[in-house]
Parts: sequence; C-alpha cells; structure tokens
Amino acid sequence: MSTCSDSQVALKALQNVRTMYPLVQQCQKSLNDISTRHAVGLYWVPGHAGVRGNKIADELARGGSVLEFLGTEPALGISRPDTRRRIRRWLVNQQWIRWRGLGDTQRQARELISGPCLGAKARFLPCNRTKSRVVTSLLTGHNTLRRRLNLLGLLDGPLCMRCGAEEETSAHILCECETLVSLRHAYVDSFFLETEDIKSTYNSGGHLEL
Repeated sequence: MSTCSDSQVALKALQNVRTMYPLVQQCQKSLNDISTRHAVGLYWVPGHAGVRGNKIADELARGGSVLEFLGTEPALGISRPDTRRRIRRWLVNQQWIRWRGLGDTQRQARELISGPCLGAKARFLPCNRTKSRVVTSLLTGHNTLRRRLNLLGLLDGPLCMRCGAEEETSAHILCECETLVSLRHAYVDSFFLETEDIKSTYNSGGHLEL
C-alpha cells in the first residue's frame, strides 16, 4: 500500500520514532496495523503540480474543513507549535506594553537596555548564579553601587569611590570611569564605551565579559 502526500512535514512526523501529537500517534498505529498484512510505503509528491490523486485529496480536505467537528470536546483547530508561537508573541507584546508604560521610572535600566529581548534569556542560561546576578544588577541599576546606596540613605554621597568625578552608576562603571580603562580595554578592546554599545550588545547577542 502506498501513501502519497505533498506535505513533507506530515511525512517526517509519521516517520518519527517518538511523538507527542495524538493525531500522529493515531496515524502511526493505523499504518503499523496495516503493515502487518501489507507492505506500506510513504511517498512525497509535489503540490499543485497536477497530480490527480493529490488534487482529489485537496478537494476532500477542503470539504472536510467545513464539516462539523467529530471528536472529544473542547477542540481547538490550531497546532501546538502555532499555539506556542501565538502565546510567545502575546507575551512579547505585553512586555513591550509594560516597558513603554514605565514612563520616567527605571532611568538606569533604560540607559543600558533598549527594551524586552527574547535572546537575553538564552545568553544568561550558561552563566552561573553569581554572574547572572551581577549582570542583572548592573543592567537594572538594582545593585550596591554608591548612587543607589545614597538614594537608599545608606551613604552620604553618590560619587564614584574610584575616580570621585561622577556618580557611581552602572553606566559610569561600565563606560566612563577613568580608573577602569585598562580593564575595559582588556575585556572589550576599548578604553571607553557608550551606553548604546551596551544596548547593542544586549540586543544583538554580543559577548561582554563582566
């Protein structure tokens, strides 16, 4: 028995040893049952190429799509991968809405982060807990640098303890402090940075040792 389809995705799904999709599992079981009595072959044919059987299958599929659903309720007529994509897109939109709604708050975070970034999570995963905490505290401004401690009333002044020229913020330490030029050059090959450099590194997936 030969089964022809213009969907390479469907054929590959049927050939997978393990699958989580009930419909694929049902089709695999049916094919396995048939294979005990007949030789079974799966073949790909090009779509919309005038193949007679393929045209008939397309017409039957279009007809079946307008029929009343038969099966366990409730039913949702979209695939699991498509559902994940829609949820992920909704979450990103919600993150952007929340980010734009911060107004004038989170000033230090806005200096170094341009907005929500899906790739940031993947880049943080290889880091251990200590490094992840350091990176997060530097990017958000929630750290133990002197400006924040001064705002919390824990220090009398916000000036940098190294150079004493500017407020000790994340942007100052990462980009401007003159006493850290040699370290900055050793790690990122630049004596000074702009905050836009940090933003582009964060969003593009570049590597910045901290």
